[in-house]
Amino acid sequence: MTSLLSILRHARTKKMISLFLLVYLIGAILLYFFQESLLFRSRVLPPAYQFSTELLHREITVPINTKDTLHAVLYRPDSGATKGLVLYFHGNRQNIGWYEKFVPYFTQYGYEVLMPDYPGYGKSKGAISEEKLYDWATLTYQMARKRYAADSLIIYGKSIGTGIATELAARRDCKTLILETPYYSFPEVLHRFMPIYPMALLLRYQLPTYRYLPRVAAPVTLLHGTQDGIVAFSQSQKLAKLFKPQDRLVVVEGGSHNDLYRFSKTTDWLSQTLGH
Repeated sequence: MTSLLSILRHARTKKMISLFLLVYLIGAILLYFFQESLLFRSRVLPPAYQFSTELLHREITVPINTKDTLHAVLYRPDSGATKGLVLYFHGNRQNIGWYEKFVPYFTQYGYEVLMPDYPGYGKSKGAISEEKLYDWATLTYQMARKRYAADSLIIYGKSIGTGIATELAARRDCKTLILETPYYSFPEVLHRFMPIYPMALLLRYQLPTYRYLPRVAAPVTLLHGTQDGIVAFSQSQKLAKLFKPQDRLVVVEGGSHNDLYRFSKTTDWLSQTLGH
């Protein structure tokens, strides 16, 4: 009887292990083949879509080839001379229309804002890839340089856009690099939610901010909330170990992933940086 129970327990254990491995394998396969749907929460816009009528803006469309078209929006201050341009790489949600609410934080200080959409976002067309994200960032930088000298350009990245912005700033000159809720690398972001998977092997999108940051010659500022539930604050703490003497980390106590501009710590810093 004891022997029979032992055999049954052993068989049950083997079955549970086999089931776990099957579920684990299915999860890995789904993650690998459907990662774009998980990472990039894009929303396509119709050609006739109108961006905010309260913001002065001009749409820019750049046909790249028969499949790819880069779409961007250039926002301008209401009046007065402009000081420069903020090249803004947004997060993974929807499209430019979702992020244009942040534009007045920059235009009020006399800066234009050039915001591109990633492939498959908004009115941009084409299949997305990490290489294409970097290539399109270069194209938008070239647009910006036609309007301003490098020392009048601010490269700004938010969330998923921080890795793109850092890679660009590592190759191109700018006045400063600002990263809002940055990550050390993209696999580390997802590892927080799925620690049992080897994210560095499964993800086609590495976006290794830590690799690019030491090559950025311009001053760097990181903005991060201590209660960020998506990109952990510890990601910025790790990046801060790679700082040059003039770089800094602005810690927003109690800030989460999408509300940093509700805190005076953020807006006061921005006023001191852009207002002079």
